[in-house]
Amino acid sequence: MRQSLILRGAAVLLVVLAGIAPAAALDDHTADPARIEEMTYDLCTFERALGSKERTAAATYIATAMEERGLSVSTGRFAYTNCYFDPPLALSSNIIGVREGATDRIVVISAHYDTAVPETPGADDNAAGVATMLEVARILNATPLNRTVYFIAFGGEETGLDGSRRWLADNPDLHDRIVAAINLDCIASGDRLLATTLPQHRWILDVLPPCIEETPARLLDAARGDEHAFRAAGIPTIRLYERDSHAIIHTADDRPERLNYTLAAECAEIVAGTVVGLDAGGDGPGIDLSVENGTVIFTTLNDAPIEVIVDGTSLGVLPSGSVTLPKGPHVVQAVTYGPTGAKAVATVMGEGVEIVPPTVSGSAVTIPWGGKTEPGEDPPIHLTFAAVPLSYRLDRPEEVARVDGYFDGILIRDLEDGQAVIPTPGPHSFTVVAYGPDGAVLGTDRADFSISSYGMVELDGGILQVDETGGATCLASAQTYTRTYTPSERYLIVVGCDYRDTADAFLRAAEFRVDGPGGQKCERRFFDVPVLNDSRREEIGFWLEPEGPGTYHWTISCSEGDGRAAETGSLILS
Repeated sequence: MRQSLILRGAAVLLVVLAGIAPAAALDDHTADPARIEEMTYDLCTFERALGSKERTAAATYIATAMEERGLSVSTGRFAYTNCYFDPPLALSSNIIGVREGATDRIVVISAHYDTAVPETPGADDNAAGVATMLEVARILNATPLNRTVYFIAFGGEETGLDGSRRWLADNPDLHDRIVAAINLDCIASGDRLLATTLPQHRWILDVLPPCIEETPARLLDAARGDEHAFRAAGIPTIRLYERDSHAIIHTADDRPERLNYTLAAECAEIVAGTVVGLDAGGDGPGIDLSVENGTVIFTTLNDAPIEVIVDGTSLGVLPSGSVTLPKGPHVVQAVTYGPTGAKAVATVMGEGVEIVPPTVSGSAVTIPWGGKTEPGEDPPIHLTFAAVPLSYRLDRPEEVARVDGYFDGILIRDLEDGQAVIPTPGPHSFTVVAYGPDGAVLGTDRADFSISSYGMVELDGGILQVDETGGATCLASAQTYTRTYTPSERYLIVVGCDYRDTADAFLRAAEFRVDGPGGQKCERRFFDVPVLNDSRREEIGFWLEPEGPGTYHWTISCSEGDGRAAETGSLILS
């Protein structure tokens, strides 16, 4: 039975999936727990942690299973590196299986296949999630669909959502075509499933089979996985998971024999039913949007919830006329969705007005995750969440009649505690103001923070070569780039290391090195065994997180005995 949901105080919607929908609602979409169990055991035989050579075998297993289910399969190879990793640079792949539909609209079903710690099976986190995703592909194989379905096994989730962020960065043309993304992560322990989505994307819950209870939950307490990369890209996303695995994930106890494969099968059936529910299509409701005297005013024909986006930052679902823009020009969007995800967008340019938040000594309101700061100070809080709750705590609730919020100077009247915003990368400010019944200001609080970019740019840092042909020689060739500075954007500088051993000369070792900004050093050393051909090609690199515009240099070098070659590469940010 579906309970009513109270949005106040909820920055993210938590859903308890009490059981699958009646069989009639899912028709032929029946999952097989034994198949999920078998695939989970198979995946747990592969070491899938950072740097493991067996991850390639795991990726091949997944790709083969996708092909057996009639999917068109491709892989997206990517590198991620940090001089503190062991090894410093690792390679991974996303495995993408596509089930073409009658239209170009897309539903994404995803699960990561890597593990966080070596020598751990990673059964619930997340072999069973991958196996369940593959079971969804099997049971939908004979179902005609309008939507195209992407089944994606992401690598690099445990090291910072690297796989999902890379896939989204590599496929910007697909973003507007994705109706919804469903992420499966830790879905086979205990006896109940949960789901989380943002209030902006509340409509997704209505597509789930009618078998759920709903309850609000705090955003910063919610589970965190590849769905956050989709949220950062503005794509409607839901995650299915359970909390019973928290005691065993990232440990040797996360074994396949501990799992509840009946629960995993229920998850597969819920996902299959959701895909079919999303398949109906249709048009999004129309929106009227305008800016009058700095205030955003919007209406929709059927009173559907409307998400307001100002200058790229989503302010969440807001009532009409509740937002006043600060002085200057702004781009405002209003977004709403039909019952099966059809999207409608209205865009206007608008001028704001002069807004100054009131200040008082003392406070009747506090930002619980913030801290007292003065405007102009360096942001004391660094967040990597795609969505941030505009939370506050009332110290004297009986005296407070209204709370207003100011996000980057945008006035949000009657701010609900925990309003979920999706900021752009970079610095931000949040101020709350509490008013009494007579309109008097009872207190204020402010928090300054910054958001890390979910985008990562990979640059070819150059090539290093030691070649024994005709006597040992060293070669170095670096690259220089000029780009526009984007706050919080990270760069992955990757340098190729090529050792060509022809057995004509004997070297104790061929050495390759990168010296990056801030004292970063990464090295590779290839040893020469006499007579044998030890030719190898690998990559080394480092993360570069620029603090602002300027020129950032790195030096690459290779050597063999007394011979040495070096060159400097540069990233010029304006």
